[in-house]
Amino acid sequence: MFKYVFVPADVPVSVPKGMIKFKCLILIEREVGNDYRNEVSKALVEAGCLYSLAWGIDCSEWDDSVDWAFLEAHDFGDYSEDEFVMTTWHDDETLEEVVEFAKHCTDCSDVKLEDILVLDFAHHERSELIERLYLAA
Repeated sequence: MFKYVFVPADVPVSVPKGMIKFKCLILIEREVGNDYRNEVSKALVEAGCLYSLAWGIDCSEWDDSVDWAFLEAHDFGDYSEDEFVMTTWHDDETLEEVVEFAKHCTDCSDVKLEDILVLDFAHHERSELIERLYLAA
């Protein structure tokens, strides 16, 4: 399943029903506050995101935020390998490159992640472009 969510302002983000073990491509082309970034990261981990890819403004901060949300969800203790959330940031890649990476290079465990949620923190909705890039990759 491919699901695109345009997030033009800091509003609550919910993960679509049916997405349990999934990857999330976070595209950041507008400023996002630290508290809001942490809320979104926590929601992703709680919903079952197992691979988070961040691209754009402050993408390494998104990577850290998801890492912290994961650690907090496990009380900074032990967790099983199938619960681990892999995180990557892509600050030196084009949009096309990160979309291709999201499609082909996100298998990090025995769990095959076929569902993808794209959170687009941008000024303009671009679902057709992102889906076209993903399908063509």
